[in-house]
Amino acid sequence: MILEQGRRIVFLDVDGTIIAHDGTLPESTVHAIRAARAAGHLVLLCTGRSPSELDPRLAQIGVDGAVLGAGAFVRLGESWVQERTMSTEQARRMIEVFLDLGLDYVLQCRDGVYPVASRRREMRRMLGIDGREGLGDGEPLDALHVAENAPLDRIAKAIFLGVAPDAFEQVRAVLGAEGFSVITGTIPQLGTGGGEVSLAGVNKGAAIQGLLDELGIPAESSIGIGDNNNDLEMLRVTGVGIAMGNGTEEAKAAADEITGAVHEGGIAQAFARHGLVTTALHGAARSAAG
Repeated sequence: MILEQGRRIVFLDVDGTIIAHDGTLPESTVHAIRAARAAGHLVLLCTGRSPSELDPRLAQIGVDGAVLGAGAFVRLGESWVQERTMSTEQARRMIEVFLDLGLDYVLQCRDGVYPVASRRREMRRMLGIDGREGLGDGEPLDALHVAENAPLDRIAKAIFLGVAPDAFEQVRAVLGAEGFSVITGTIPQLGTGGGEVSLAGVNKGAAIQGLLDELGIPAESSIGIGDNNNDLEMLRVTGVGIAMGNGTEEAKAAADEITGAVHEGGIAQAFARHGLVTTALHGAARSAAG
């Protein structure tokens, strides 16, 4: 895949960026992405979700690829070009810590997500993945997809949830010292008593840098747009890092600029400001967003 001269490559977070946390997908965002691609720009998703967790509306919009699992997997067109997963020993150690602390958890692989069996239905609902097959080759999330059956040699990331307010700090104190990255949860429905665990060095920014290097695209030709703390590395590594108006304070501090919130057409605003879409189209998209 070649980027034409004068064109940009754009990486878009999903939750809280393309799609609002209430599930709204603004028409202005759909129009902006399609118009930017029609103009020769590359647009990729860049999300903490695995392929099977993605909202099917994203496939209907059309994108050029995706950074998934918060940097564990990269898909370009129809090809997987990056994959970084835990070793079996690392996955077992992570699960051991979750069990010792009495935490519920979800394991993410490229081919699906695996919630603990005791809370499978509730956690599937909280993650918004009921009846979803995702983008690409994700498998259906049937009853066999529980943590107890997860392939431990293919785990990329885990989401954990605890009742105790210090659950996050407990996990970070242990796993953070053992080669894991532990960040606060980026899915509001899971509350504040949990977080996300991946291998140290596996993040959106590292995956983007690897892809840019592989494609021979300079960082200054890239744009990253996000709203949460798993977007920080993306916002810093791209030529222009843009935080959503509804983003966390940490995301805004890491960004070069701030655009409008999801409901304000923030992506369309940013695309117009950087010449990815025409001003006329941006105005029409804002009207369509209501």
